[in-house]
Amino acid sequence: MTPSILACEVGGCEQVNADYADHWAVQGGHFYVVCDGIGHNENTAAAVSEFCERLKGELSGGIISDETTLGDAIINAVRSLEQRRGSFAFCMTAALKLNDSLVVAHCGDCRLGFLTPKGVDWKTVDDVPHYKLHRDGVLDRDSYLKARHLVSCKIKPGVIRESLKVYSLDNPEPQCMLLCSDGFWSYVEVDLEGTPVLSMEVIDRMLPELASSASDNFSVILV
Repeated sequence: MTPSILACEVGGCEQVNADYADHWAVQGGHFYVVCDGIGHNENTAAAVSEFCERLKGELSGGIISDETTLGDAIINAVRSLEQRRGSFAFCMTAALKLNDSLVVAHCGDCRLGFLTPKGVDWKTVDDVPHYKLHRDGVLDRDSYLKARHLVSCKIKPGVIRESLKVYSLDNPEPQCMLLCSDGFWSYVEVDLEGTPVLSMEVIDRMLPELASSASDNFSVILV
């Protein structure tokens, strides 16, 4: 399904956009991916873009329908990228949407969630040391946002399979699915508290503001 919103922008305070967002049809479903390059430089930006192109090639080769095959495709794309680029690091959240399930792949602090009448129901957990402190109420939201940039899990050369979290979710009635980097959710999360329709309006309204004034690059897909 084509996203209702797909945006990938350099923040107003950045010079290079190392975020990336893309989607494409696969056998039996559709694939969505957002990436957040760590380090705002041309090499990282090129590596993230090339990773997604190589992943597209991996996913076009056959039936990708479960956690193992999706995880293997991602690792294979990273391995082929290692041969061309000496250093890179990025966070990623991806979703393989099938008729009866949703396979999620996650590494870092990009997020995936569903818009609900009570706000966003996040289905991924930030891979940063301070997230548990925030979840347990030891750190408030502002303190967590200031401390979250030390990402403990990331896609990088030599990444091990265990760093990549891949799991399936039930995919019942159609829902609004949101994939985004931290440059997006850290700005708009508190405003996404209404119905899915209201949240979509908030997202659409805030995108131009983020593109002109955000302190970080951002990528977002809303399906």
